[in-house]
Amino acid sequence: MNQLELGLRNRSSWPASAAIVFLLIPVSLSYLYPTSFWANTDYQPLGLADALNFAYRLADLKMYTGRGMADHPGVPFYFMNWFALALTGFPIAWKDARFYTEVLDHLQTYYSITIWLGASIGAFGVYLFARVAQRIAPTSTVMLGLLMWLVSTPATLLMFTSPSIDSFAILINALFFAVLVKLAYRPDITANVCALGAAASAFGYLNKLSYVYVGLSLAGTQILNLILRRPGWLRSIWICVVFVALLLAIVFIVGRFVIGQAAFDALIEFHKQVILGSGMYGSGKESVVSGDAIRLAIAAIPAEGTYALAIALVGGFMLGTAGLVTALRGPEHLPAAIIAVGSGFASCFSAVIVLKHYSLHYTAGVSATLPASVVALYLLTKDWKYQVRWTAALLGIGAIAAMGARNAPALATSLALVAKRTELASADRKDFTAHLGRDNRLVEFVYAAPFAEYGEGFVVVYGSVPRLTQAYRDSRRDVISSMTADLTDREVGVFVLDKIYFPTAEAIKSSPNIALVSPRPATMKEGDKLIELRTVFLLIRQIACGGCVCRQRVS
Repeated sequence: MNQLELGLRNRSSWPASAAIVFLLIPVSLSYLYPTSFWANTDYQPLGLADALNFAYRLADLKMYTGRGMADHPGVPFYFMNWFALALTGFPIAWKDARFYTEVLDHLQTYYSITIWLGASIGAFGVYLFARVAQRIAPTSTVMLGLLMWLVSTPATLLMFTSPSIDSFAILINALFFAVLVKLAYRPDITANVCALGAAASAFGYLNKLSYVYVGLSLAGTQILNLILRRPGWLRSIWICVVFVALLLAIVFIVGRFVIGQAAFDALIEFHKQVILGSGMYGSGKESVVSGDAIRLAIAAIPAEGTYALAIALVGGFMLGTAGLVTALRGPEHLPAAIIAVGSGFASCFSAVIVLKHYSLHYTAGVSATLPASVVALYLLTKDWKYQVRWTAALLGIGAIAAMGARNAPALATSLALVAKRTELASADRKDFTAHLGRDNRLVEFVYAAPFAEYGEGFVVVYGSVPRLTQAYRDSRRDVISSMTADLTDREVGVFVLDKIYFPTAEAIKSSPNIALVSPRPATMKEGDKLIELRTVFLLIRQIACGGCVCRQRVS
């Protein structure tokens, strides 16, 4: 074997090696910090609701409303979770109600499979990006970009240890980068590349509204490409029409035949609210952008270690601007310019979107834009014949090391807290029977108590299947989730209140509504009894006995 063959083999094998290494990271973390399905994020019951919705669609050959896709929308997440359910042994719902209880009996297996699938999706994104990037940049640069993605915010790995919509971030950006490279290095502007760009843009939007930066960046880069390469007015108009028409067609077809028309209509209204409003989900002040929200988001960068936000905002803008300047130098400089403009503005747009509606887990979508920006920076320095000095390289490596040193303990602490919450919730469950004694009144589990009784209500509501709802009602006669409190007329005798939202007895006593997300608001009344457990409070209503009122006996 000659040296050339060996070099080509090494270059083709290292992206696979990088993907395998990444795959093992979230999977290993999930074993080091074992957590309950119900004690994690809202994405776990949402994913199960999605999986059950599709399983019942297949069984009944009926287009049940995909309520779980009526906001973000998370279409790839929908199918990922159904695939996990299928691998667990439940691809299609049975005709009897035992299907629901059987799924719950195998929930931990399903949860483990979702972690493997989420990590596999991330690994494929790593492989695709590295495979494309190694053609135009050295291995060291590509690895530097991937390390920047991993350590620039704790959210990157958190979104894989508890799989979420943002588990698709690196894959979406790898597809975006692949299209960008084709745009840059193919002087003959073809409709095929434009169609690939439209498909990647639709994939990003159908995953989550914040990934609209993919479509915006590709559209802007394509227009710049047309202006600089001048293929002619007719061809330019045709390229633009193909991009817009195909993008809209994919979104509306998926909206109609996957999400469902009613949920898709709700999705469009929700996205209007988010775009035109401030705060989380557009529920803040009635302004497109809130200055207070921006200040809080900026303050959170050092506090929460979300350095990706600052790097993408400032670095992305500078990179995109440098790309525009490079484009003016002549046609031979266009490849580097196109990649710099596209990747730089994608990073900047992603950061602006998250600054408008800040939350820690949103930054996972921002960090995924950084590997492409690192490669683009290399191409610009090469195009301008700037010799990167060792000092500059060491500064970059040092910055990555510093971010890793800051965020690795934060990640471990976050995972340890969820694992501890799982352990404490298990201990609390054992205390329920002792504290409630012979009280057989209805028990309501309030958002987001770390128990199945709350989470099952979430699953049923977002699953949106009538016979799934009936199976839930038949199997849970003495308990109710706040999410499904409207399914019963029985009076609630005991509330289980999550200490994350009600940390003290005073917080419960002063709250105008202790039944969060319930259609039936409630408050603590005089004579009610509070019992503090490890993760929750038990609020036990007083019992009315004939004409008098007596307190509930507690063993």
